[in-house]
Amino acid sequence: MNVVVQPVAGLAAIGDDEALACNVEQYLSAEVGAKVEVSGLRRCPAGLSWLTCGLVARGLPGAAATRELILRLGTDAGPFAPYSPWPQVWALQSLDGSGVPVPRVHWASDDTNILGAPFMLCEKVTGAAMAPWVSPSEPPLPEAYRIGLGDQFTDALAALHRLDWTSRPVARLARSGTPADAVTPANAARRVVADWGALIERFAMRPYPLAQWGLRWLERNAPAAPRLAVVHGDYRTGNFLEEGGRITAILDWEFVHLGDPHEDLAWVSLPMHMGGSPYLCRLLEPAQFHARYAEKAGHAVSMEAMHYYLVFSLLKLAAMHMAAARCFEEGRSNDMRLPAMGSQVATCLRQMEREIRKGPGPAVDNGLAR
Repeated sequence: MNVVVQPVAGLAAIGDDEALACNVEQYLSAEVGAKVEVSGLRRCPAGLSWLTCGLVARGLPGAAATRELILRLGTDAGPFAPYSPWPQVWALQSLDGSGVPVPRVHWASDDTNILGAPFMLCEKVTGAAMAPWVSPSEPPLPEAYRIGLGDQFTDALAALHRLDWTSRPVARLARSGTPADAVTPANAARRVVADWGALIERFAMRPYPLAQWGLRWLERNAPAAPRLAVVHGDYRTGNFLEEGGRITAILDWEFVHLGDPHEDLAWVSLPMHMGGSPYLCRLLEPAQFHARYAEKAGHAVSMEAMHYYLVFSLLKLAAMHMAAARCFEEGRSNDMRLPAMGSQVATCLRQMEREIRKGPGPAVDNGLAR
């Protein structure tokens, strides 16, 4: 059923818990054709992009008439606004039964007349997110716990990249305009570099010659992908929930797209995600990560491609920081984490330059043909 609900007090309702809950209640009631009551709306402080709220809905059809739901709103206060929920929705729908633990999406819309911003309503999954960045003085994770989570983290990524997406909703991400614009293994690298180059042009508040040099290097050295896979785009600690040593859900699919699986592998490998530990994402020894991933995904890890996508990841991280600073300077958000991120642009670009000059490391002997 299609529905248009006039938001209470327009966009101001997003800043008012009671008004926002009222709008969600009206929307769900219209969607299910029965009275739905919404209570307990609470905002989650984590995250810098989409606004996340928890709520309880009563009166839904089926055996689970009362459900805890998660509402995600793509407001203008996010650094990468304007947003659409559909890439995330298509990805989550496509991963049902894939071996990648994800929350189930129940409703979504990009009609801002409903809640004042694009949104999605998902099931609530139990668990907590590990802190992605910690002080170097933070005690190390217990070894058995670290290894267990690291294996699950690796296996879920391999399952994501192994997914036959061609007949699933996420296949819509392969098409952009005419058939000639479709993403292919041959053009995947240049496509994603061009996308982030456009974002740098949009968000940078002053010229960054080093960023332009990095973009030219990436354009000249773009490799063909071994396969076209669903790429999460921000796969790291902090973007999954765990409970009792078990990963219960992979979250934050804002940057999902089709591309080279090495892109996610390199993002995992960013030094910024190590949290002062010797482990990738505080969980994984690099050689073991590559070997286990290769075994589970069914294709070898190319160190040449890893080098390329590590360069790209450092440039992408710099672009994220540019977007954060721009969001704060434009007054769209007063979150003080945003200008702090902006101060890290130069650090990311210097590290990108060092990575380019260093070149690829030695190949990983994972027992698979390269």
